[in-house]
Amino acid sequence: MNMNSEDYIPKNYGDVAAVDRLKRLPFESVRKDIPALLEWLQDGHWYVAEGIAKYLLPHVNEIAQDLLFIFDGEDSMWKYCIINILIARSPNKLSPSLVEALKRIADHPSKIDAEDTVDDAAKAVISNKVLCG
Repeated sequence: MNMNSEDYIPKNYGDVAAVDRLKRLPFESVRKDIPALLEWLQDGHWYVAEGIAKYLLPHVNEIAQDLLFIFDGEDSMWKYCIINILIARSPNKLSPSLVEALKRIADHPSKIDAEDTVDDAAKAVISNKVLCG
C-alpha cells in the first residue's frame, strides 16, 4: 500500500479517518513521521490521541529518541500525556535511556513539571517493575 504521509497524519484533533489509515500501515513505513504523529499526543483528550498511542505502543523503545526530545522540552502537559497514554502502557520493558529520563523527571522536575504532576506520572512508571525492573 503506497500512502502519502498526508493520508495518515491527522489534519485536526477529530481526524480519526487518518488514524484508521495509519493503523493499516507497517511501522517502518511511517517511521519518518513519528515526530508529527507525536504532536497529536500533546492532549490526551483529542480524539486522535488514543488511536495514535495504541499504534505506537509496541514501538516505544524504537521511538525513544523522539520521546527524549519531548522530555527535554518545556511542554509539561505533552510530557504528562506521553508518559500516561504511551510509555506507561508499553507492552515491553522500557529501554535504559527512557528509564533514565523518567528518573530524571521524577527526581529533579522543573517547576512547571512539578506543578503539572509530570514527576508523579514518571514515579508511577518507574515503580512498575515490569516496565523498569
